[in-house]
Amino acid sequence: MNRMLRKLALGLLALSLLAGGSLFAAGQKEAEPQVIKIGASVSLTGGLARFGNMVKNGYELWKEAVNAKGGIKVGSKMMKVEIVSYDDQSDNQTSAKLTEKLITEDKVNFLLGPYGSGPTFATTAIAEKYNIITIATLANASNIYARGFKNVFSVLPPGTKIFYSFIEMLAAQSPVPKKVAIIAPNDLFPTSVAKGAKAYAEGKGFEVVYYEEYPKGVKDLSSTILKIKNSGAEALMGSGYLEEAILTVRQLKEQKVSLKAVGFTTGPELADFTNALGTDANAICGVAWWMPQMKYSDPLFGTAEAYAKAYTAKFGEGLAYQGAGGSQGGLLLQMAIEKAGSLDNDKVREALKSYDGSTFWGPVKWDATGQNIAGGAVTFQIQEGVIKTVWPKQAAGAAPIYPKP
Repeated sequence: MNRMLRKLALGLLALSLLAGGSLFAAGQKEAEPQVIKIGASVSLTGGLARFGNMVKNGYELWKEAVNAKGGIKVGSKMMKVEIVSYDDQSDNQTSAKLTEKLITEDKVNFLLGPYGSGPTFATTAIAEKYNIITIATLANASNIYARGFKNVFSVLPPGTKIFYSFIEMLAAQSPVPKKVAIIAPNDLFPTSVAKGAKAYAEGKGFEVVYYEEYPKGVKDLSSTILKIKNSGAEALMGSGYLEEAILTVRQLKEQKVSLKAVGFTTGPELADFTNALGTDANAICGVAWWMPQMKYSDPLFGTAEAYAKAYTAKFGEGLAYQGAGGSQGGLLLQMAIEKAGSLDNDKVREALKSYDGSTFWGPVKWDATGQNIAGGAVTFQIQEGVIKTVWPKQAAGAAPIYPKP
């Protein structure tokens, strides 16, 4: 009798343990994440803060747009997006440390990149170690993509190409300016741009009569301007930042240097540039990877113009391609997750690699290194205080003023 009672007790215990295991499994299932956590280390203070904040705005606008539609469809369920972001203070190593924190402590599923090629070079090495995808929204220096990494995908085409449309515009003028000058601060992105512009200009038959890489953060370019003047250059390309673009225009005027065309990678798209220079900003050109006048659209944001209106309504005036690039990074990640039907990085990576399409930003297709090889920059010009796209012709809203008055 005692033996039978013991067997019965053991049987009940086994059933109890099985039931407990089932309840535990059910509890585990209920604890599955209901949000997609995406990490971002972005420059909100320091030297890169102006555009870093714009990139973060782009991330937030995408998050709000996708969450307003119920989130991202992952297999059979909809999941909301949560962005975990930190301020890297415009420091590359800080950005790398924060990226490791996002992966190891915050347990993010994916990463959206910092602003700039320098911090992205550092952060993508960390992400590669942990097999986490980074959509590098604002980083296109070639050395980022030359390391054989499998987890980095660029929004921007290679930085070496950003002046191509400006050079093509010059080549279409009559008479064509034969001699050009190129200047850049000795920083990763500007120098890669300058070298790309030099090679492309020479390939188009221009003579690069002056080329200089000056110290980053320089406060006086008068000796550089004098050398440009003495070189006989007819057009100038500068791949520096806002302050250097303003300084260049001022010192060109001071030394009475007459050029038929002047173009910059950064500056003319910002109100600060025109505010600082007044009428001297007239007919200055800029190059940009994206402009609201582009004729592209997608189901989330609608047209490029509609995107610009949504950004301005939330964050005010001052949108440049950096903000749109942030939103584009989120949108590309969203489409890849939906195609993969999974949050598994290996599956999402395959979905990214197979993508060949366009959004409000324009066309995207990645090569084996993760660089976007589709699309290109447009050239715009300040005409009587108004920014107008002038090249290529299919994207232009106005003819270029040439030669520059």
